[in-house]
Amino acid sequence: MIGTSHKICYLILPEGIKENLSAELEMLSEKYGVSIVIVNDVNWNDDMTPWPAEGVFRKAKPFGGKAALFLEKLTKGIIPTTEKDLGINNAERTIVGVSLSGMFAVWAGFNADAFVNIISISGSLWYDNFTDWMSEKNLSSSIKNVCLLLGEKEKNSKDKRMATVEDKTLSAANIMMNNSQASVTFELVEGTHFSPITPRLERAFEAVYGVK
Repeated sequence: MIGTSHKICYLILPEGIKENLSAELEMLSEKYGVSIVIVNDVNWNDDMTPWPAEGVFRKAKPFGGKAALFLEKLTKGIIPTTEKDLGINNAERTIVGVSLSGMFAVWAGFNADAFVNIISISGSLWYDNFTDWMSEKNLSSSIKNVCLLLGEKEKNSKDKRMATVEDKTLSAANIMMNNSQASVTFELVEGTHFSPITPRLERAFEAVYGVK
């Protein structure tokens, strides 16, 4: 946990980058006046995916599709426990995801009223049937801001499904722009799949927490 503001950001990160961001997260917490909570104990391929699907790349583990169970754990367990322990009332919550958790963050915005802001960095919006599903659902009216950031080289993936990510992310942005009252930002930024991560986090925080 970083910071003690009633503006609280729940950050779900891939294991490989958690340890390297402490200084950057402290800077973002101070600069934007937001508390940052890193969510742990995540079964990545299962908890972050909304329905089962084949894995990516050869011999990859399939996706388990248990996002609904994890969202319940997050909204009924992690969030109330965290905010009670911190003495935070009337929290203004942001959910931030990267890669698969970036898709989960968007999906959560359609399935819960717990959040005000969504940040999806290199979100896996190429996931099977995801944008089709979005087009048939409504984003929660609680969502005020959505920020989608994608590396300009991500569409160059050798995996055919992942190579659709730029088109699918643009489609997702358009769906939310057209079917909700949220302010939706979609930007292509320098780099590959969530790399470099620090400037993307700062750009996303600026989009959500900066002066409008």
